[in-house]
Amino acid sequence: MIVGWVLVGLAVGGIAAWAIKGAKPAQQKSPEPARVEEVTAAEVDRFLAPYADRLQASRRPLARVVLEPLPGDDPQVSKVGGRAWWPKGEPAPVDERGAPLHLLAQVNFAELPPMPGYPRRGLVQFFIAANNFYGANYEGDLTPLALSVQRNFRVVYWPDVSTEGDALLPLGGDMLPHNPAKPRRMRFEPGEEPLTVSDYRFGALLGGDAYAAVEAYGKAQRLSAEGLFDALWERHAGGGHKVGGYPGFVQTDPRTGGDWELLLQLDSDDEMMWGDVGVGNFFIAPVDLARSDFSRVMYTWDCH
Repeated sequence: MIVGWVLVGLAVGGIAAWAIKGAKPAQQKSPEPARVEEVTAAEVDRFLAPYADRLQASRRPLARVVLEPLPGDDPQVSKVGGRAWWPKGEPAPVDERGAPLHLLAQVNFAELPPMPGYPRRGLVQFFIAANNFYGANYEGDLTPLALSVQRNFRVVYWPDVSTEGDALLPLGGDMLPHNPAKPRRMRFEPGEEPLTVSDYRFGALLGGDAYAAVEAYGKAQRLSAEGLFDALWERHAGGGHKVGGYPGFVQTDPRTGGDWELLLQLDSDDEMMWGDVGVGNFFIAPVDLARSDFSRVMYTWDCH
């Protein structure tokens, strides 16, 4: 009996072995090629090629700002911090609580390279409060119109600074992005730049949605969409100190439309720090800029 069961087992095992041996192996999918994480400059060029004409058409003049030490100070020159030129008899600028405002920067338009739509003379000054928001209107509505209400910041323009004026002394303050007592002179370098990646209009330039365009290209070319966007950001981030041009943001553009264009941008550097390595921006409507009306200027800053 035992011998019989052994024979049956051998027979079944042989049939099973024959079946396994004769069976066709299952078709296995070839592994997809790995996505390329490092995106080269040439790849960015290829991605932007279909939009080259639009980028070229978007180019706008700007004056890049180089900041240098200003040991002697001068209340009439373009600079960050320091003593502010101020007409005799005019009350000094204060915030909504009556505390003095601090000179963040001033631009003497006579020193600026010729730029379409900008005044050719006069001094524009940017004052901010020493508080948690550096004077920006971040309590409540964050629309461009609300951000342009000059409660805790002031933007003032003096068409003629040739006469002798007072010099508002710099005041110290911990809640500021800079040290007003250490002025730095502005030197201007004329240039141009195309629309920047963080500008709210960049998506429309790429056909409607920048992220969707990057992801679609990355998928088609086996590239990391994140790597491509980082490389694109590096090329068109729009950072640095400048007058005019397009803004660079660390977070997102608070504008969604309207006629607000960049007036002044001050970035973080070794001696200026907007929160956690952020950037400060002032915007104005071109029609207001052309008539030297700085009563409606939008002020914003953001950081990591």
